[in-house]
Amino acid sequence: MPVFSALLLSSLLRPENPASFADLIVTPSIQLGNRTVNGENSVAVLWQTTDQEHPYTLKFNQGGKDQSAQVGYHTIKVDNIAPHRVYIAVLKDYKPGQKVSYRLESGTEVLYKDTFMAPKGAKQDYTFAVFGDCGSGEPPQAEIAYQTYRLKPDLLLLTGDLVYNRGLITEYRKNFYPYYTPEVASPKNGANILGNTLVAAAPGNHDILHRALDTSPDALAYFYYWSQPLNGPLGDVGNPSTPTLSGADARKDAFLKNAGPNYPRMANFSFDYGNAHITSLDANPYVDWSDPKIRAWLKADLAKGANKTWRFVMFHHPGFHSSPSHQGEKQMRQVADLFEEGKVDVVFAGHVHNYQRTFPIQVGEKKGKDKAELAKDDWPVDKSYDGLKNTKPKGVIYLVDGAGGNDLYNPELNGKPELWKPFQANYLAEFSLSIVEIKGKTFTLRQIDRQGKQIDQIKITK
Repeated sequence: MPVFSALLLSSLLRPENPASFADLIVTPSIQLGNRTVNGENSVAVLWQTTDQEHPYTLKFNQGGKDQSAQVGYHTIKVDNIAPHRVYIAVLKDYKPGQKVSYRLESGTEVLYKDTFMAPKGAKQDYTFAVFGDCGSGEPPQAEIAYQTYRLKPDLLLLTGDLVYNRGLITEYRKNFYPYYTPEVASPKNGANILGNTLVAAAPGNHDILHRALDTSPDALAYFYYWSQPLNGPLGDVGNPSTPTLSGADARKDAFLKNAGPNYPRMANFSFDYGNAHITSLDANPYVDWSDPKIRAWLKADLAKGANKTWRFVMFHHPGFHSSPSHQGEKQMRQVADLFEEGKVDVVFAGHVHNYQRTFPIQVGEKKGKDKAELAKDDWPVDKSYDGLKNTKPKGVIYLVDGAGGNDLYNPELNGKPELWKPFQANYLAEFSLSIVEIKGKTFTLRQIDRQGKQIDQIKITK
């Protein structure tokens, strides 16, 4: 596996020849970074520039003196895109739950400045937003981005299909960054949430399933533009449970050099935030969730959250939903037993372009059954839980948060529970996002539509 041989410290760059704003291809975004190396108490700031030798400094401040972050970069070179650089600055030693101001400088020029909330500590209250299936370039994408901006979550979880249709560099530039980094926030423009909100992203089928590098040399850009913990189970190139590469050897080699250690390990990862353990999985159909090695990793990872109040899982393909669309893709039911055993509270998914919520689902006699039995919809559920009067679910709640901007699926099921699966508690084919508030042992979820109206709410207490 190649490493980032091109990674350079900013101190090695020439101090002359400062950059201008025109050299910025993408303004900074706040991401988890590789906490496996950087430490749990760290975040990463990423930005993209032209492939020119300019000095960049990232300074951050929490009400005291400026501190300079360590800065490095790697260069992206593919056939159909001009070479460019992805810079990464690692921020450490901040105080949890306090605002961090930062600015990107080149020489004496300030190219960008913003603030974000430092990740919350285990005893602090926090909020996080969830949506997916967003990078379509359609007007609802901007509206959901704007509502997210207005809610000001501490953390944003994206449930996959970040860009349509093939996960390309060109699609990130057309359908992703313009909606989440505009200078002026509005329902028409979207909002700059990447520069002031910590974001974690699970991969969807439109992100990493297309791997034909001969026809799309800039595919698999997920592995270029995200920096997330490299603590997943699959790090060996060619493993059949990873997005294996297709194309000429030269293009494969170029991709591997560009992606560095992110590919393929970053498709699965986990991290802690506040009093929660959050696990992000690759739910694409090539993953064999009956593989003992992968199951053992997931079981062990969920066990790491034993000292946390909350355990959440996110991935793209939902195991439980009522839409006729994608009904044949139930592969994630294979790990429902691990979710129950690992005391997962809520699972967030996307893929199906609407919002859905199940009753708390139990495994019961489904444990150890084959795929055909798991595909049946007769799973035990806790229908006494309503999230209002009864706030103590007996089972795992599964949400579909796939209404982030692309065309909605199956609105004809709205308000018709007789057409829903027996495990379904709510179904709303409306553009929307989830906003979750955590106060110690209380979880409150509100579903917010593109006009800012609340369309669903539940509470969980412990």
